[in-house]
Amino acid sequence: MLSEGVIREIEKVIGSEGVMWAEEDRVCYSYDAKTTGPLPDLAVFPRTPEQVSRIMVLANEHGFPVIPRGAGSGMTGGATPVAGGVVVVMTKFDKILEVDLDELIAVVEPGVINYDLQQEVEGLGLFFPPDPASYKYSTIGGNVAECAGGPRAVKYGVMKDYVLGLEVVLPTGEIIETGTRTMKGVVGYDLTKLFVGSEGTLGIVTKVILKLLPFPEARGTLLAIFEKIEAAASSVAQIIRSRIIPSALEFMDNSSLRCAEAYLGAGLPTDAGGFLLIEVDGPQKAVDDQVKMIEEICWAQGAREVRAAENLQEVERLWELRRCLSQASYALNPVKVNEDVTVPRSKIPALVKGVEEIARREGLQIMCFGHAGDGNIHVSIMIGRGEEEMRRAEGAVEEIFKLTLDLKGTLSGEHGVGITKAPYIGMEISPAALEAMKRIKKALDPKGILNPGKIFP
Repeated sequence: MLSEGVIREIEKVIGSEGVMWAEEDRVCYSYDAKTTGPLPDLAVFPRTPEQVSRIMVLANEHGFPVIPRGAGSGMTGGATPVAGGVVVVMTKFDKILEVDLDELIAVVEPGVINYDLQQEVEGLGLFFPPDPASYKYSTIGGNVAECAGGPRAVKYGVMKDYVLGLEVVLPTGEIIETGTRTMKGVVGYDLTKLFVGSEGTLGIVTKVILKLLPFPEARGTLLAIFEKIEAAASSVAQIIRSRIIPSALEFMDNSSLRCAEAYLGAGLPTDAGGFLLIEVDGPQKAVDDQVKMIEEICWAQGAREVRAAENLQEVERLWELRRCLSQASYALNPVKVNEDVTVPRSKIPALVKGVEEIARREGLQIMCFGHAGDGNIHVSIMIGRGEEEMRRAEGAVEEIFKLTLDLKGTLSGEHGVGITKAPYIGMEISPAALEAMKRIKKALDPKGILNPGKIFP
């Protein structure tokens, strides 16, 4: 526990109105969307980079952990405490500081909600592509920390592709600026890319410079349903082989289809093997041509139904089928063990078939859905609350990770490592590479006080 004297010093920095110390308040900052940790000693809400800097200086002087946090929507425990300490909640940094229509950039604070930024720039005819499933409530700072992706990553890339520069408070309290406002910049090491995806272990972001794009003229959205998962996967491969890069290419297996149908009652065929949700964007004529080509490809690969959305309302209904899965999955069981492995696109059928075999062998219900366009599949193990079932689920996770690596994949496409994947990181990262990462962490955070217990086992 923090001493009374340290708490008073923190209150002097933040102001008493920005410090939460009551137990019922601190509980709210002990968990994220998946993982619960111990209660923090305090939750604080700074408003300026200087306040964040001063907290880090106090942490170095008194040796308490600091855990940066945005909306807490992460899936691997990255924003949860591991041994008390101070949670620094960045939601008061919530301003869109600038949108430059000439240079196509935005300068924002880390507490800005992704959806709010998208709405702001779209009103100006611009486009911010990163769209994690949590985009209506996750913050830009959290998206930076996790290098967030989303359905549009297949065409537009992930968060690191849009972060041009940062203002960062280092673990030792210094405030630095990285990157530039320009599309090019190679002066010195690329510290910006170092901080993006570092899960709040190397610094606390207080400002972000983002690249924007012109808003696409048109988009087309299609649903395709297949008897067999292999036919869905071959359609994905053929679409890409035809030099079409969809703005989204989403996949759902049979378990996911059944959950979505139970949740929405949309008339989906629950005996189908797989479902694709495909979206293209760009000039209207190009979109029309690509929609026609994709329809032909899906029919040729054995689709039992292909349907193109006729209007915005139909587009939203189709996307609801995909977006409902996080909630709909709980119809299977009350506890979710959620992983986000990524394999080469051509290996998706092998991954799903392997997961189905693991599910049968372990007596578990497992769903596979996600971003077929970039091979990022969300594997959700749905279990009861019993300890024995949890042990079987944990064993299944390790088997799924081994399968993923055998297929030349990676253990996480967008959720990060945090706490939950830290025990497995050595399956993918070599000892020498892990040691190099630890040396970087040690150089920037010599006392190990910023977001300890994350990433490294």
